[in-house]
Amino acid sequence: MILFSIQGSEHCSYKSSRSHLKQFATDGPDVVLGAKEDAGVISVATDNKGHRWCVVMSHESHNHPSQIVPYEGAATGVGGNVRDVMCMGAEVIACTDSFRFGNIKNNKTKWIHDGVVAGIAGYGNPLGIPNIGGDLYYHEGYNENCLVTLVTLGIVREDDIIHSYAPKNADGFDLILLGKPTDNSGFGGASFASLELEDDKKEQNKGAVQEPNAFLERHLLKSSYALFEILKEKGLIEQVGFKDLGAGGVACASVELAETSGYGAEVWINKIHIGMDGLHPSVYLCSETQERFMWVCSPDITPMILDHYN
Repeated sequence: MILFSIQGSEHCSYKSSRSHLKQFATDGPDVVLGAKEDAGVISVATDNKGHRWCVVMSHESHNHPSQIVPYEGAATGVGGNVRDVMCMGAEVIACTDSFRFGNIKNNKTKWIHDGVVAGIAGYGNPLGIPNIGGDLYYHEGYNENCLVTLVTLGIVREDDIIHSYAPKNADGFDLILLGKPTDNSGFGGASFASLELEDDKKEQNKGAVQEPNAFLERHLLKSSYALFEILKEKGLIEQVGFKDLGAGGVACASVELAETSGYGAEVWINKIHIGMDGLHPSVYLCSETQERFMWVCSPDITPMILDHYN
C-alpha cells in the first residue's frame, strides 16, 4: 500500500495534470529530449567539429515542504533539481527560482519567506552553483500554500548524454546505489506532496520532508563528473544508465531504470547501506533520503564504478 500510494501519487504519476501538460509542445528541431527522463535537453549550438552542444533543464516545485519546514523544503528542492540535471551527464552551471508567498505583513509569511530564501542559498552556495535570477510575488491567496519552484541548467555535448534508463541488452545488469546512507527522512514525501495541506497535520508531516546535506552533494557531483570523463574515454557512455533518487527512493529509481527498457529488477534491500537502525523494510525501499543516485551497468563495469566512488 505504501508503494502504491507513492507510485500513484500526483507527484510521481501526474494522474490529474497529465491532460493539461499534454497541451505544451515537447518536440521540435532543437529538442533533443522532451518530457521523457529526469531533465529536458535542447540543442543550442554546434562547434567547429560538428558536435551539437545542449542545455539541460529541470524544474520542480517544493511547495508543501517549504510551507511546513521552509529551510529544508527549499534546500532539498535545489538538491534534487541539481541531481536531475547532473544525472543526464551534464555539468550543472546555474540555478534560478520562482516564488509565490502570502501577505508579507503576516508573521507566518515572513517566516516562510526568510526560511525559503536561506534554504536556497544554504544549498546552492556550498555547491558553488550561481543563482542567476528569479521572480517573487506576494498575494494573500498564497497564505496557506506557498509556491516554490526551482530551475536548474546544465550543459552537455549531445553524444555525451547519459540516459535515465537501462541500455539495450541489459539482461543481468547491476543496479548500484551510491550516496548518503538511507534513513527514514522523507518517507512518504511523494504522497505528502500530492495532498491538500491540513493545519492539524502539519506537525506530523514534518517527517515527510527530506534532510539536506549540500557538502556531501558537492563531493558526489565532483566525483561523478570525473567518472563521466572515464566512461567517455573508454567508450562506455551508452552502456550505462544513471538516475537521481527522489520521490519513492530505491523503489521508484529501480523501476524507472528497468521498466523503461522493458525489464524488471531484483532489489536486495539487505545490501542497502543504512544510516540508522530499526528501519522497516518499506523504509529501505521507499525512503526519500537525499544525495543518492543509482547506476545501472554491466557487471563488467561494476568494479570500476565501485572503486571510483569508494
